Amino acid sequence: MRPSSRRLTGIVLSLCAFSIVTLTGCSDTSRPGSSNRGSGSAPGAVTIENAFIVPTFVPGHCAIQQGTGGRLRFTVSNARPAGQVRLDSIYTEAVADSNILVGVDIPAKSSIGFGQPSAAQVDQAGAVPAVRLDVIDPGLRPGMSADMTFRFDQADDVTMAVPVEACPTQDR
Repeated sequence: MRPSSRRLTGIVLSLCAFSIVTLTGCSDTSRPGSSNRGSGSAPGAVTIENAFIVPTFVPGHCAIQQGTGGRLRFTVSNARPAGQVRLDSIYTEAVADSNILVGVDIPAKSSIGFGQPSAAQVDQAGAVPAVRLDVIDPGLRPGMSADMTFRFDQADDVTMAVPVEACPTQDR
């Protein structure tokens, strides 16, 4: 190998090593994992799917309105062959009122969507409203996640990272 080829190879390897070290710190979250909605829910008799936080955005812009709340949309599935479970509350430090009371029964072998179309009719409209969140943590941004614990009366708690919606279509 000629001296210029060795030098070029050394420069390329140095740049690759520098890039790897530099880009390793370019993340908004401290732990690796999928940002899929509900990806942190372990499979079991009761699961949470399609969970996401929809903050209040500035009208006409894709920027979160500070000092306002938002909605939490998700689906709870009860795969038990018999017996309903009750979603009592949701705990998170991402909103000012960290313990959100819910109080909805999920029948056996069914799913209920909160703020989404529901497989089982719960009220006249066929769906449960999204869970209202009060003031959201100002450090939470679109694309980031917040840890949430869904607490049930006759099932284990489900703790998962719930992502913030990037720029949803606003309700009218």
